[in-house]
Amino acid sequence: MTASPSRKVLDLMIGYWASQSVYVATKLGLPEHIESGLTTSRELAEATGSHERSLFQLMRFLTGLGILEGDDKTGFSLTPAGELLKEDAPDSLRDLTLMYGEEFYETWGKLLHNVKTGQPAFEAAFGAPMYPYFTANQESARRFDGTMAGGAFFRDLPRVFDFSSARTVVDIAGGTGALLSEVLKAAPHVKGVLFDQAHVIEAAKAAMADRGLTERVSYVEGDYTASLPTGGDVYLWSRILHSRSDESCVDLLKRCHDAMDPDGTVIVLERTIPPTGESSLGLWFDLQMMVLVGGTERSEQEYADLFAESGLALHAVLPLSLDMFAIVARRA
Repeated sequence: MTASPSRKVLDLMIGYWASQSVYVATKLGLPEHIESGLTTSRELAEATGSHERSLFQLMRFLTGLGILEGDDKTGFSLTPAGELLKEDAPDSLRDLTLMYGEEFYETWGKLLHNVKTGQPAFEAAFGAPMYPYFTANQESARRFDGTMAGGAFFRDLPRVFDFSSARTVVDIAGGTGALLSEVLKAAPHVKGVLFDQAHVIEAAKAAMADRGLTERVSYVEGDYTASLPTGGDVYLWSRILHSRSDESCVDLLKRCHDAMDPDGTVIVLERTIPPTGESSLGLWFDLQMMVLVGGTERSEQEYADLFAESGLALHAVLPLSLDMFAIVARRA
C-alpha cells in the first residue's frame, strides 16, 4: 500500500532517530563486542558501561533497522549491514558513521542559518570553515580521511572504463590510494602517480606497501590548486569538484588540460543532479556539500559546460554504485 501523506511526513521527520541509533551503537563499539562473543544486552551493557534496559531497547530498534538480528534469548548478531560498522571490516563505514553522527549531525542543525545567510552551516556550528577546522582537530581529520578513503564505486571504475590503453594514471588528492589501487589491480601494465599533501603521502606509502603496489606508484607532494603533475594520460578527480565554485573548477580543469598528454583523459567521480522529478543521492549530497563547504552537485550538462570552458569535451557518463558516475572528458 502507498503510504499516506501524514505517514510520509512522519517518516521524514523521524529519520534522524535511526541515524543517531546507528551512530551510538558504533560509538559504543557494539559491532566489535558482538563479534567477540558478547551477544546479550546484559553482557554488552557491562562491556560498554551502559544502562542495560536502555541498551536493550536500542538493540531491539536496530533489529528493526536491519543492523542487528536476534534477541536477548538467542543472542544478538550482526547483519551484513551491521558488519560494515566494524573498524576492520572490508569497506568499513565506521569512520563515516561516527562523522555523520557527530560533526555532520551538528552541522545540519544549522541548516536554517545556512539557507537564510548563505554561510555554510559547518562554519556556524564550529566557528571555522571545515578544512581549517580539520587541520586543528586531528581526530576529526582522521575520520574524514577514513570517510573518503573507499567505496564500492572505486571497484566499479575499472569495470566500466577501459584502462588497457593507459600508461600513467594520476590520482589528484588521492588520499591513501584506495581508488588508484583498484585501477592498478585491474590494469597490471599501468603506472600510478599519487598526488597529495606531504602528511597524506606518508600514510599512502604505507597503504600501498600493504597492497603490494609499492613498485608501481610514485608520489608527488603538492596542492592541486597551485600545480599538477605533468605527463599523465589519465587524471582522476574523485569528489573534488563538488566542493568548489564553477570558476575554481574551470581553473583546475584548464590546469589539468595543460598538464596531461595530448591524448589524455580526465575522469571526474561525482554524483550528478538528475532530471527534475527523479530521486537520487545526488540531490541529498547537493545539500550536504552546501552545508559543509558551500559546494554543489551538478547536472551532466553543467559538467559539459565546465569542460567546454576548459578546452575539454564531455566523452561519456558511466554509472557506478551509490548513484556515483565516472564523468569522462578528453581534449576538445
